[in-house]
Amino acid sequence: MAKAEGRVLLPPTVEPVKYDIKLKPDLVNFTFDGSEKIRLDIQEATDEIALHVKEIAIKNHTIVLKAGSTEVKPEAVTYSIKDATVTFKFEEMLPVGEAELELEFFGLLNDQMAGFYRSGYKDITGASKIMASTQFESLDARRAFPCWDEPGRKAVFGLTLVVDTGLTALSNMPEKHRCYLDGGAKMEVAFMDSPKMSTYLLAFIVGEFDFIQAQTSHGVLVRVFAPPGRSKDGQFPLEVAVKALDGYDDYFGLPYPLPKLDMIAIPEFAAGAMENWGLVTYREVDLLIAEGASRKQMQRVCIVVTHELAHQWFGNLVTMNWWDDLWLNEGFASWCENYMAHEIFPDFAMWDQFTSDTQAAAMRLDSLRSSHPIQVPIKHAEEVEEVFDAISYCKGASVIKMAHAYLGADAFRSGLQAYMQKHKYSNTETSDLWAAWSTASGCKVNELMASWTEQMGYPLVTVKSFNGSEVELEQSWFLADGSEVKKEEEKIWKIPIICKGQKPVLMEAKTQKISVPKSDFLLINAGRQVPMRVLYSDETYSQLATAIQKGQLSVSDKAGLVLDSFALAKSGHLGADKVFKLIASFRSERNFIVWDAISQALTGFDTVLMAGVSDPTYAAFKAFVSKLIADAAKEVGWEKKASDGHLDGLLRETLINMQSKYSVDPEAMAEAKRRFDAFMAGDASLLPDDIKEPVFKMALKSGGKKEYQALRNLQAKATTNIERKHVYVTIGHTADIALKKDVLDWVVSGDIKIQDFFYPMGSVAASSKEAAALTWDYYKSHFDRIWSMCKTASPSLMDAMISLSARGFSTAEAAAEVEQFYKEHPLKQNQRTISQLLEGIRNLRCKASENRDWGVLAPAGYGSSGNQLVKDSRVSSVSKKLRTPLARQGESWTNAAFLNRILKTPVIEESFWKSL
Repeated sequence: MAKAEGRVLLPPTVEPVKYDIKLKPDLVNFTFDGSEKIRLDIQEATDEIALHVKEIAIKNHTIVLKAGSTEVKPEAVTYSIKDATVTFKFEEMLPVGEAELELEFFGLLNDQMAGFYRSGYKDITGASKIMASTQFESLDARRAFPCWDEPGRKAVFGLTLVVDTGLTALSNMPEKHRCYLDGGAKMEVAFMDSPKMSTYLLAFIVGEFDFIQAQTSHGVLVRVFAPPGRSKDGQFPLEVAVKALDGYDDYFGLPYPLPKLDMIAIPEFAAGAMENWGLVTYREVDLLIAEGASRKQMQRVCIVVTHELAHQWFGNLVTMNWWDDLWLNEGFASWCENYMAHEIFPDFAMWDQFTSDTQAAAMRLDSLRSSHPIQVPIKHAEEVEEVFDAISYCKGASVIKMAHAYLGADAFRSGLQAYMQKHKYSNTETSDLWAAWSTASGCKVNELMASWTEQMGYPLVTVKSFNGSEVELEQSWFLADGSEVKKEEEKIWKIPIICKGQKPVLMEAKTQKISVPKSDFLLINAGRQVPMRVLYSDETYSQLATAIQKGQLSVSDKAGLVLDSFALAKSGHLGADKVFKLIASFRSERNFIVWDAISQALTGFDTVLMAGVSDPTYAAFKAFVSKLIADAAKEVGWEKKASDGHLDGLLRETLINMQSKYSVDPEAMAEAKRRFDAFMAGDASLLPDDIKEPVFKMALKSGGKKEYQALRNLQAKATTNIERKHVYVTIGHTADIALKKDVLDWVVSGDIKIQDFFYPMGSVAASSKEAAALTWDYYKSHFDRIWSMCKTASPSLMDAMISLSARGFSTAEAAAEVEQFYKEHPLKQNQRTISQLLEGIRNLRCKASENRDWGVLAPAGYGSSGNQLVKDSRVSSVSKKLRTPLARQGESWTNAAFLNRILKTPVIEESFWKSL
């Protein structure tokens, strides 16, 4: 193996030019036969050729030297399981020039959602069916055919599939021709040659599908493929895709380079979607939209489609040279998903939502010491699996948004177009994008961005003084736990300081004075363009509260102020009582995005208050929240209104969800139960998708086995994955501990597809403190079974299980137990997730962040208590401690500083809550 810049790479002596691949999948025996001819460019004389190969048996191998049409057989063939390679050793040196390597091989259609794999599903008659599809990013093309499986080794691909007649065969490019074999029982489908591209972007699919189609204004054929009978559910994503392709054509200044774009729903899929060039694959729930789907699902489908189609340029046409620039692909596509969704649906308010969603997710993770820089050195390709996280996606998008604000829309776009034109069909590094933007803007973009991409974390900007026209600011490294930053750990960022009515001013020093426009209040980081926290003086907070009441702050600024205030309270920079007074000022607020931010902050407080204060104080907190949301919930109501906009539907779901967690109003619980019963009796009109999940939770909490079994029956009869997911994410909220155990048994039974099996486990863990303890003990005792189910699948599935199994823990003892467990059960590919989980336990996590690209849940807060105690002799000592309020235990708790600060504030007095 060769090493360049510390990277483990295949030797550079031989480069692939074109692959001609023929595959014959067997959907009965779950195998495939393959053959390929790879046109090579031997750039240096060598006596060996190495390729990547995994779980494939090579049967025959020959190399033909084109110069003299000489056929050469290798004298030795060596496999390395560790490096996933095969090396052909030759007696004589192969000369510089063209050559052709011919291989025949055999493989398995696995059930691990990686490589060339099989999916099971039910057709419209209820019959069981099998299809085969691919998922190659990052390192699984080598599971389907021997290749140079590195992003920088681009080549042209010609593909032929031999399949049963009557099946649909798809690939990146349109079909070129077909012929029939075996008396018509088989058909051979050949596809047009692809553009020059990386191996991880090749895709091919075989199965039974229906489709609908449309054409863009620029002449590209777009099709959406679905299981037979469900093509109508592809209408919404088809419309989004048509508009997005035309929009990206114009924005990037380069037309979409392929003649067609197919999007297809895959029954079993580990990610949310995959941007294969010209053949984008999706989880069903992230592509298909049935009539009556929730606003949340519509928005989710929209941004997944706009994300994947952005990749057709940024990632596919221009590709990172190596995995340490993964963020170039994912961060930019995450910015684009919001840009294009906003262009198509302005009423979605995606840039305002960015504050409480994408940026908030980035800042939660990046405030941990176990975070990592956006640009992570990757030596061995397998390491990339650990950086498909909120830093690459969400922080990457956040710093792109910051660059857009600082450079200006025109320079940003013209630089991007120049970058695309210069590097199309090739590979780049981060510095190439900085160079293009520097030329377009005249700014030293590399100097601006290096502090944001090459070091982890983000700044806390403190207002030291303000005289009405000039503000003195100080920056420091913000850490969620408020721990001391030693002198040698200090960081400096180049921070665009953005105030309303003023061009960005760059803060480059530890402290700096900046002139600002005169105003009744000071607002730093207007529009939340920069991922940073801001700490104001008491006087300034009072001015901002007045500005909120006068309607002078934007939605994103209000949401950002709430999120900052909670984070600052948690880290010890702000009193918890001041945060609650700020939140109380939003009673008249009716915007979903602000309420989403409030919900996140309250979830964080709920975790620590439930565990650490007296029962009357916690009850007073819940009563405050119930009162806080009462007017808004009553106004929004349970029913859709003709006047509802997109955000109104999201607000209704949020407020009902908050009622399900905090409400002490028996009328709300009774209404939820009424609607649940009517729905189960066949009246779907009372329970639209927007509110199904919170209503399911409320019915389970107030009910028993009847409600639980009703949901299990609903899942069994469900015909779509979104219907099943509604059940999976709520079923654990049953009040009966025996039924919670039944849910956990269901998780490992094999009856739930592994793409979804973490959802019910997370549901149990989120339902109460006692249930969190039960889940952890169950996970430990069934670890071998869980690991066996997904050990060769995408590491993201095990990441989800790791996070959700310890959901809600917040003590030092819990962290120690979890840490010891993973010392005894090491998981190499999941180490970063484990480290972040441990720090999250030691430093309270406030809200779940669903990974928006691959559909796997991240850690989340948990629901209110009230379920009966676990009575199980296997429950660990840590789990038992979790059931007793910490304030009564006096136990050592890493997050005790936060609790102790709360205990010293008016928050612990019942009179405080009544005064709000």
